[in-house]
Amino acid sequence: MSDQNQYLKNSKLITAHYGEEYEHYYNAIVPPVFMNSLNVFETLDEYYEFDRRDKHKYCYGRVQNPTVRILEDKIRALEHGLGALAFASGMAAATTAVLSVCKAGSHVVCIHNAYGPLKDFLNGYCREHMNISVTYVEGDRLEEFEAAVREDTDLVILESPSSVIFSLQDIRGVAEIAGKCGAKVYIDNTYCTSVYQQPLDLGADIVMHTTSKYIGGHSDVIGGMLAVKDPGLMERLLAYRELFGGIPGPMEAWLMIRGLRTMEVRIAKHQETAMAVAKFLENHPRVRKVNYPGLPSHPQYELMKRQQSGNTGLLSFEIDGTAEQAAQLAQSLEIFKIGVSWGGFESLVFLPHARQTPENCRVLRGDRNIIRIHCGLEGEENLISDLESAFEKL
Repeated sequence: MSDQNQYLKNSKLITAHYGEEYEHYYNAIVPPVFMNSLNVFETLDEYYEFDRRDKHKYCYGRVQNPTVRILEDKIRALEHGLGALAFASGMAAATTAVLSVCKAGSHVVCIHNAYGPLKDFLNGYCREHMNISVTYVEGDRLEEFEAAVREDTDLVILESPSSVIFSLQDIRGVAEIAGKCGAKVYIDNTYCTSVYQQPLDLGADIVMHTTSKYIGGHSDVIGGMLAVKDPGLMERLLAYRELFGGIPGPMEAWLMIRGLRTMEVRIAKHQETAMAVAKFLENHPRVRKVNYPGLPSHPQYELMKRQQSGNTGLLSFEIDGTAEQAAQLAQSLEIFKIGVSWGGFESLVFLPHARQTPENCRVLRGDRNIIRIHCGLEGEENLISDLESAFEKL
C-alpha cells in the first residue's frame, strides 16, 4: 500500500488496511491464510543468508508466517511501537516477556491485582527455578513503587485498569520510577485496547494483550500479543518466541485480523452499554459499590481521563448482601452467562473471589460477593432488564 505513514495516526485505517500488501495477494481485499509450515529457497546461500526481519522472506512456521506478520504490523502501529509479536496465548506472551527481561536472582515488582496465572508463574516457576523474588503492591500510589523498587529490580508489572476491582496505576509516574533503577515496565493493556490507551507513549516498555478478548472479539480464538519500543528487547523476544515455540497458527492470526477490523466499533458499543449498566447499578438499593473507571464516582477518575481515552464493557459491583446471595444473583441471570473470560459479543457474569479466603480478599480489595460482568452486544435495555429480574429474586 502506498504511503502507509498516513495510516499511523488513524486507528480506523490501521485496523482496516495497514500492513496488507494487496499486490502480493492478487489484490484480494482479505489476505489469505498461509497454512504452510515452511518456505523453500532457490539456493543454499539464500537459505543461510535468510533474515527473519525481512517481511518478504520466510523460512519456517515456528519463526514467522505472512498472516501472522500482518497482525503484528497492525498491533505495532496501533501501539505506536517499534515492533510487535503475536503468541499462541496471553500466557505465552506474558511468560516470554518475563523470561526475556529477568534473569536468575532478579527482583520483580507486581501489583496484587495482576492476572492470577501470571502471579502463579512468578510465585511458582520463577521463584523455584530462577530464584526470582517478587514484591507486591496495591499500585494506587506512586510512593508504593518508590518503596518497592531496588537496585536489582528488573521488571515492574502493571495492569491498568485491573480486571476485577478496576484500579489504575499512574503509568507515566511508574515508568519514571522504574527508569531510575533500569527496570522495564510491563503492562497488560487488554481492557483498554490500543484504541483507548497507548502505554508505550506513557513510558512503558512492554505492552501485552490477551487477544482472545476484544482483539478477537468473537470468543472463537486464543492468542496473545506483545508490543515494544526498544529494538534490543524486540530481538530478544523474537529469539525467545522461536525457542519456546509460542507463535500462533495462521488461522488464529487471520481470525484476530478479522476481529481487529471491527474492534473500534465494537468497543464503543461495549462502553456505551457498560456505562448505562454501571449507572443503573450505582443507583440500585441492593448495590453497595460499583467499580467502573468511566464513572465520575471512581476514585481514580481524573487519572483515567489523563491516560485513557475511553473504557470498555467490563465492570464489577458488590451487593449489599452475602456471598451466597451474590451467587444466587449470578445464577438467576439469563442473558449474562456464567463464564470466566470477557471481550466477546456475549454478556458474562463471574464471581472471581467466591472461593478466596477472607485474608486474600483483603489483599485483593474485593469481598467474596464481588460480581464481575462483561456487557456484551445484546443491548443495554435487555441487560438492565435481566439484572432487574435477578435482583427481584433475591
